[in-house]
Amino acid sequence: MNTTANFLSVKRQTLLLFFALICITLNTAVNAANITVSTSRSTVALDDSFHLLYEADSNVDDDPDFSPIYLHFDVLSSSQSTNMRAVNGDWSLRKAWDLTVIAKDVGTFTIPPISFGKDTSPAIQVKISHTAPPDSSAPKGQSQSSVPASIFLASSVDTKTAWVQSQLIYTIRLLRTVSIASASLSEPVTSDPDAIIEKISEDNYQTTRNGIQYEVFERRYAIFPQKSGLLTINPITFEGRINATQPQSIFDQFRMSGQLKRLRSEAIEAQVKANPATINLQDWLPSSNLQLIEEWSDDIQNLKAGDPVTRTITIAAEGLTGVQLPDLKFNDIDGLKQYPDNSVVENRPSSDGITGLKQIKIALIPADAGTYTLPEIKLQWWNTKTNKKELASIPQTVITATGNVSQRPVAVPIPGSNETSLSEPSSTGDNTQPPQLPVVTSPPYWKWLALFFAIAWSVTIALLYRKPSSHKRQNKIQMEARNMSVRSAVAAVENSAKKNNANQTKNALIEWARLIYDDISITNLTQITEHCSSQLAQKIRQLNQSMYSPEKHTWHGKDLIVAFNNEKPLIDKKTHSQSSALKPLYNK
Repeated sequence: MNTTANFLSVKRQTLLLFFALICITLNTAVNAANITVSTSRSTVALDDSFHLLYEADSNVDDDPDFSPIYLHFDVLSSSQSTNMRAVNGDWSLRKAWDLTVIAKDVGTFTIPPISFGKDTSPAIQVKISHTAPPDSSAPKGQSQSSVPASIFLASSVDTKTAWVQSQLIYTIRLLRTVSIASASLSEPVTSDPDAIIEKISEDNYQTTRNGIQYEVFERRYAIFPQKSGLLTINPITFEGRINATQPQSIFDQFRMSGQLKRLRSEAIEAQVKANPATINLQDWLPSSNLQLIEEWSDDIQNLKAGDPVTRTITIAAEGLTGVQLPDLKFNDIDGLKQYPDNSVVENRPSSDGITGLKQIKIALIPADAGTYTLPEIKLQWWNTKTNKKELASIPQTVITATGNVSQRPVAVPIPGSNETSLSEPSSTGDNTQPPQLPVVTSPPYWKWLALFFAIAWSVTIALLYRKPSSHKRQNKIQMEARNMSVRSAVAAVENSAKKNNANQTKNALIEWARLIYDDISITNLTQITEHCSSQLAQKIRQLNQSMYSPEKHTWHGKDLIVAFNNEKPLIDKKTHSQSSALKPLYNK
């Protein structure tokens, strides 16, 4: 009986424990939040953003961990909201998490369950398709120009084959027919981590493709690969909001309007060749044009012994940076002291690339009269246009010095003495007698002080009267030099336009504008149109459009010359008037 009773007692306890576990499980299931997940669009294209919406019908156990989403998607923004509502007297809670995401690649991706503490969301799949390529989104039977891409990126390089450490020009263009806001472009990155990348220009203009007019934003970069082999320039990324409009309400000032859009350009590849085996890398200078330029501060055929003269040597290389240019060595020359200064390096960017400059100044002092021969200076470089070795040189130079540094100075007689200088023998009297030192009665000190201050005051008065005259003469020289520069710039524009040479006219206009508007930051035609009259601005835009239009045609400069000549009276008026301001004169 006791055994039977014990068995029933154990069985009863086991049943009670089982029912307790069931109750706990059911209670947990009842209290667990019901989480759903959905997307804002069923079809998603690469580079288009969309929304992931997580909703819970009650409080969740903890804050969500969205880190698994970052594997295949970029999370651009996120927000959270909580709503309470009453239905037939019963209150219900709704919590939501809204994530704006954009896919990293094409394919079908599973967004795994997201943990909200002990609560989890279900997994869902999202399919990402290719974005339609520019100018090819038209359905069959419909012309491409009737359904054009409203915004796209285009990238290119000026050459597909380059030399190591030589210059490639990489161009990225954003073409659009829609308004944009909050726009940004990423910087170029290459497969060569040591490559030197320098931005050289930015420009805004218009172009026409397939009969559609696009607004174009263009950036150009100079890239100098440091390793041979295949060079890949990774895609550039654009991010911005398209069809952006102004907020409709004063309460909507901080809401970003327009659809968020991301674009990627195509990757660009170029083959980089190693330097020829016959040229050491430290002597390797790949350039489209390299020159050695020599200047002197004085006439080297008429120097005075002991007086310094400055020799300036400049290395100018198109398609190289200043830091790539070598130092020059100067041999010692007997009797000629040489004091080289620290070299000055500069990069001069333009839309055609970078011109590197290295300037070296050497002070030379001839010790004695005579001629001194400076040996020839040679610099080997590689011509990237002809793919041949070239040699830049400064020929042997001869300088001539006169006079003698060691010549004895003539002593000055003592004031008040009638005796001859002690450094020279007397012309009369007995030379056999030892020279007698003269007895000199010195005048009172106040007389010499008075004479000194009188001379100093006279010099000061003379300088005060001379200074305005010197300033006037300097201003006159500067004004004449500027007038000559303006006349040269005007002639360059007219001559280039008469020859119908669009590129030369563009460069001449930029140089002219820098002088007229006193603004060295002007680097493109669009900036000129912000200053000049509407008539000239229209002709400049036509010139700009002809240069960048894919449909090549001959540009005629006749109309631009007419508009440019109408601008000349204003130029002449400013050139001959020191008091008028340049910029207001051309802001119409």
